[in-house]
Amino acid sequence: MHLNEFSQAADASAALAQAVAADLAAAIDSRGRATLAVSGGRSPVPFFQALAQTALDWQRVTITLVDERVVPPEHADSNAGLVRQYLLQGPAAAAAFLPLVNTAANPEQELATAQTLWQTPDVVVLGMGDDGHTASLFPAADNLAEGLDAANPQALIGIVPPAAPHRRISMTLAELQRSGKLYLAIAGAGKRTVLDTAAQAVDATYPISYLLQPSEKPLHVYWAA
Repeated sequence: MHLNEFSQAADASAALAQAVAADLAAAIDSRGRATLAVSGGRSPVPFFQALAQTALDWQRVTITLVDERVVPPEHADSNAGLVRQYLLQGPAAAAAFLPLVNTAANPEQELATAQTLWQTPDVVVLGMGDDGHTASLFPAADNLAEGLDAANPQALIGIVPPAAPHRRISMTLAELQRSGKLYLAIAGAGKRTVLDTAAQAVDATYPISYLLQPSEKPLHVYWAA
């Protein structure tokens, strides 16, 4: 991994937004379009707000999600709702948005539809939980092995977290590895400890560990104290 350390969360968000914007611009220059996959939760909000104001040809950008709770879009826990509120604003409002869940009425159909519409991202911005999960690849989930299978041809998987609310749709590890630039945004001493522990060896107890080992596609970590 490549570790970028910041003393202030605002500085980390600004630097990450600048890096992601540069990667999206490069993809647009290369093939005319760019796809960005982002994570939900409250932590990404300052990054979303910084990125939304970036000068970019947003009409050529598609924004999607790394993972999503299978809840209606108006639900308070919807990652899509968060993206609409904080990222699809200002200049970034011109971007296309590809949610993973539409009505949540039929989880299996939502997954099938998301698989059909999916675009492999040029840039992925991940988060990480205190338990070492990333995307919705939770430790001890029943089908975690499928989600972590590097040979899995599927881009997305349905996950039922063992200790978190709502069914999820999540990118698989294989699709993360097929994607372009990979970022991880975290903050605080607790998550730094989890990161350092997970970096020691690949271990399904810490799903993030699968992305932290030396490889041709290193994970770019932005950590703020």
